[in-house]
Amino acid sequence: MSTTRRWRPLLATALLLATAAALPSVAWAASVQPTTYPGNFTSCDDLPGVANWAGLGGSTGSAPVNGQSYNLGSPGQTITFNYTPPDQNQYIGFTSTVPMDYIVVKGGNAYNVFAYNPGVTSDTNLYSPDNGSGQPAGVSHVTYCFLPKPTGEKTATASWKRYTDWQIDKSVTPTNIVMFDGDSHQVEYTVSATATTRGMYRVAGAITVKDPFDFGWKATAVVDTMQFNNSATQFQLSWTSQGGDTDTLACVKPAANPDKIILTCDYAFDLSSNTHPFLLTASGGVNAAGITSERNGGTYTFVASAAFSIPANPAESYGDTFSINDSILPNNPDHVFNLGSGPYVWTYPRPSPFVCGADQGQHNNTATGTWSTSASTNATASDSASVNVACRTVAISKTAQTRYDRDYAWVPDKHVVVSPADAKVVGMQGCLPDPIASGIYAGNFLCDDVDVLLNVGGNYETVYRLAGTRSIESESGFAVSGSIMVSWPADATPQFSPADPSDTLHFAGGGTQSVSPTCDPQGPTSLNCTYDAALSGKLEGYNEASIQRVLKCYDAAGNASDCGFTSYTSNQAALVYGSPNVETDACVQVSDLFNGTPGLNLGGSFGWLVNPLICDSFAQYVTGDINPDPGIVNSLDIFSSWILPSQTGPGNTCEFMVPNVLTLTNSGQGPSLLGVNGSDEAVISVKVPELCANTGCTYTQGYWKTHSKYGPAPYDSTWAAIGEDTLFFASGQTWYKVFWTPPKGGNAYYILAHQYMAARLNAEAGAGAPSNVQAAIAEATAWFIGRSTTAPKGPARDTAIRLAGILGAYNEGTTGPGHCSVSPATIIDGGI
Repeated sequence: MSTTRRWRPLLATALLLATAAALPSVAWAASVQPTTYPGNFTSCDDLPGVANWAGLGGSTGSAPVNGQSYNLGSPGQTITFNYTPPDQNQYIGFTSTVPMDYIVVKGGNAYNVFAYNPGVTSDTNLYSPDNGSGQPAGVSHVTYCFLPKPTGEKTATASWKRYTDWQIDKSVTPTNIVMFDGDSHQVEYTVSATATTRGMYRVAGAITVKDPFDFGWKATAVVDTMQFNNSATQFQLSWTSQGGDTDTLACVKPAANPDKIILTCDYAFDLSSNTHPFLLTASGGVNAAGITSERNGGTYTFVASAAFSIPANPAESYGDTFSINDSILPNNPDHVFNLGSGPYVWTYPRPSPFVCGADQGQHNNTATGTWSTSASTNATASDSASVNVACRTVAISKTAQTRYDRDYAWVPDKHVVVSPADAKVVGMQGCLPDPIASGIYAGNFLCDDVDVLLNVGGNYETVYRLAGTRSIESESGFAVSGSIMVSWPADATPQFSPADPSDTLHFAGGGTQSVSPTCDPQGPTSLNCTYDAALSGKLEGYNEASIQRVLKCYDAAGNASDCGFTSYTSNQAALVYGSPNVETDACVQVSDLFNGTPGLNLGGSFGWLVNPLICDSFAQYVTGDINPDPGIVNSLDIFSSWILPSQTGPGNTCEFMVPNVLTLTNSGQGPSLLGVNGSDEAVISVKVPELCANTGCTYTQGYWKTHSKYGPAPYDSTWAAIGEDTLFFASGQTWYKVFWTPPKGGNAYYILAHQYMAARLNAEAGAGAPSNVQAAIAEATAWFIGRSTTAPKGPARDTAIRLAGILGAYNEGTTGPGHCSVSPATIIDGGI
């Protein structure tokens, strides 16, 4: 054998060798054919074809004892021989700490040379040559020859850490709740967790390369290969003596040392089950280092291997517990999941149910789980569940409409409108004390019975006030009716108990009255009711309804149970009384009868319809022709000529009466009549004293100036005795013009002239004049002769003022026979 032989690298086969050695059912057996040589063999230097053996070797000297070991020349380096089977001496095997290149077995007269290339550390069934019997000769001794090789040792320790990560899912049942105010609803939360476990595995150890015989070997490369027993996947780390970025092993070449160590390497494989799931079920494996060495240009590759086992329990474990804190629960944690105790599901109710009135709206609830990720760090995961609580309510409203019947009473009222002067004639007897306050007849008086004084040929333009006062005689049939409306949204259904609402009338000052409504069947969104109740009178107050609903308490599955009652109250519908529903005698027909009383009907008489239908208190004045038909005259004027001859002359009163009756008649809108209050009468007593006592009555100067042929009042024929156009003395004006000339600046000429002309016309009309009046007329006549209208002064003015006073008292009725009656209509028409 050449000492310069190169040892081929065996990196490719290193793992296969290591694996074969580790598998319990496989034994490596070298099976090489020996070469037989005759003769004896005592030393490695005698190897045929090998000169000067460069290696080492030795001889057992005799047949080895089964199991006998021999030192190879370096501490700890041995070779051991064993017979197979042990009870014979023909077949022998060996086990060596270093690879053997030659094993020579001597027996009989020859020997067999077993040559190994590469060297091996064991073999069996080695034998000596045949001794002629067809069987190998018994072993006489064994020679072993080896070129000293480096040796390798390695350790492999497995450990792992367990890491569990958690996911959380939170849900709630139900997620949407619709209920009425005051109801409650429980919900159920569920927290589900998912555990994901991963292992961090480490296989670590040391690789030691020795040159045990200090033979000059140098380690040049190491490839460390690891394989688990449940996967074909291999993991490698490597080192080369050249160094560089490719090195993944940390190896050191120590200085010369007694242990002959030429290289040490530390290694560690860190693997995660996330990347390599098979690690979760692996129980161990083999770690083999393929070592390449070099000496004198030759190389030698060998394998050092170590089996390892993965412990059943991790060295460290994190995330074994998942602690949950729920935001609605008081504790922290509120629940704990332990790894391996699945399924990881926790179901629990809300501490208190949701209650409408306090909990409407969105309610978020978060569960947060915490687990350890190392000795000093934690991780969290959260999930939320949301419940929406929608609250509904019941609305109740009502209406109230009152009704009643009313019967009216009417009072007719008939008066004559008279001037203040005529009211004084009767001493205000039968007259209202206060004058008319407003309107065209303001300042005049209203009298029941009136005495009128007229001259022969005179007339009285009567003014009547027709009035009726409507009042409430009685009211009855009071009642109230209306509707009660109960409503709610379409997505909820209430249960009412009792099924119908209650209804109560509340009266001012206290007192109540129950009402029983009539209701339709309950609909999907409403309950409609009506009611009608009689009232004992026109009672003020309000009507209020209420309805009672059964409160519901729901569990998380939506099953409801009754849990009390709640009431809803309507608006207060006021008892307001408007117009009555039925009115009796609300309207009347107004008629009037002038001068139509039997036995008193002097002059013309007629009746007329004042108003066919009047429905409220009224007051109106009538005078003149009250018939709208232009072809028919129904005049209210009274004439002195109506007096009967039998009523005139000495010893008679020269008086007649003109009655007028106002009548209010039921309009047909009610069953009753007005009875005794249906009419009212006013009587005018007319006196013509001139026909009985040869003396008349006097009018004021205002009467005469308006009753000429020029108007504006009706013409009084007395003017014909003098003439309106006759010149008044030396004034240059007619009597008519002087009457209508105002006494500017108190001109005594016109003051006297107005009273003088009225006195003259009164005398012409038949009014008797006392002697002082006659004397004043004569003196005034003399005063006017030849005098101009220039305002007099001094004694002349004094005389005119004195005479005007005497004549004015006569004209106004203060002296003499008295004042003739003048209608307010006449006064207004004439501007008196």
